[in-house]
Parts: sequence; C-alpha cells; structure tokens
Amino acid sequence: MSPWWLLVCFAVFFIGITKSGFGSGVGLLIVPATALALSHTPYKFEGALGLLLPLLIVGDLIAIWQYRHLFSLTIVRKLLPSTAIGVVIGSLMLWWFGTHEQKVAEALIKTEIGLESVALVGLHFYRVWRGQRELYVPKPIHSHVVGGTAAVSSTMAHAAGPIIALYLLPQKLDRQLFVGTCAIYFGILNNAKLPGYYFAGQLNLRLFYLSLELLPLVFVGAAVGFWLNKRMTDRIFSNIVFALTFALGNYLLYNGLVTLGHVW
Repeated sequence: MSPWWLLVCFAVFFIGITKSGFGSGVGLLIVPATALALSHTPYKFEGALGLLLPLLIVGDLIAIWQYRHLFSLTIVRKLLPSTAIGVVIGSLMLWWFGTHEQKVAEALIKTEIGLESVALVGLHFYRVWRGQRELYVPKPIHSHVVGGTAAVSSTMAHAAGPIIALYLLPQKLDRQLFVGTCAIYFGILNNAKLPGYYFAGQLNLRLFYLSLELLPLVFVGAAVGFWLNKRMTDRIFSNIVFALTFALGNYLLYNGLVTLGHVW
C-alpha cells in the first residue's frame, strides 16, 4: 500500500475518533488530508468530498447510537431552520462553481472559518483569564447565523466542526451531551447534503465502492473515540477541543490564504 493510501485510511479512521470522541469539532484535517492523498491516485483530489460524505454519515449514525440518551434536541431545533437554507445555498454554490472557481470559494470559506475560530477561541481564553466564566445562552439571531454558516461551510468543504464547537462549548454542556448533540445535528446536516452532492456531480458508484471498502475503519475509529471520551473529565475535554480548534483554525487560515495566493 502506498503512503498516500495510508493517509486516506488514517483520515477515515479519524472520522470515527472525532465523531464519537470529540463531536466533529476537531476533524478539520480529514478533508485536506484526503484531498492531498487522492491527488496522487487515479481518483484525484476532486473526489474527496464525495468519498467522505457517506463515511461521515455512517460516523454520525454510530455516534447517535453510542450517545442515544445524551443529546439536546432543543439546541438542534434552534439551528435547523437556517441550516436548511444554508444547505440549499451551499449546494447551489457547489453546482455553480467550476473547478477554478470552486477552489476560490473553498479557500474563502477556509479563511473565514480560520479567522472566526482563532478569534473566538482567543476571546474565550481571554474571558477565562479575566475570570468571566458565566454560562452563555445564545440569542436566536446567533443560532440562525451559526446554523446557516455551518451548513454552507459543511456543504462546500465538510468544514463546519469549529463553528458548531464554538457555539456549543460556551454553553458548558457535559462532554457526552456535547458529542451526542453534535452527532444529531451533523447526522441531519450530512444527510441533507446528499441531493445537492448528487446533482453537483460529487457522488458516483466508483467513489461509493471505495467508501464501502474504507468503512470498517470508521467503526474502529468510533470505538477508540468512544473509549477516549469516557476517560476524560469535562474540563480536559473542553480544553482539548478549544486548543485543537485554535490550532486547526490557524491551519485553515494559512491554507486558505495560501490557496488564494496561488489562484490569484
């Protein structure tokens, strides 16, 4: 097996770990790693989104079953109206943009998410340093903005994890409730993306068969992620998610700016 296929296998394995262990917020490297690896195979980098979507859905379903008694439908319902609109917008963008323009769109989304992640995590740690630890209760407009932004980002690049993580973490949910709520939300969101991906030409039988071959790695990763989650305290869990979100936000910001520099 070539090193590139090993990288694909690791990315798919990491789907299970993030979905069942950390609630999707730390899985941003999955898409770039898969796209990079596939660019060195006959599938090419354009197949990354279509390859990963069925695997992400299975990861969501596993996490939903693992945390079936630990989730907040109240939080999910607040996000769903604008999420539906965001999926439609993201699907139209995915269909409209050609190869060159799609790279620009994805780079802009990555840059925006990177900036938002770095700024909001930095603000959180500043507030902790200042001793401001009060519970955050999001206003309806904030929920609508988060839901819409997450849906567009997820549809274009499977990159909504930090947005949802930074929305949920200040609400101080128990770590298992956090992961279960992420699982329900992303389960709905990723399934809603299927029609748009089909009409945008992101799905085909060749990629589907490859997804089936890689599927066992999602189950193994989910078992490892579930095991890890049960062995962490809420404080350690939130600090890990915040720290990784900050690091990955910097990575996305750098990646987006570099891509825009190359395209322009």
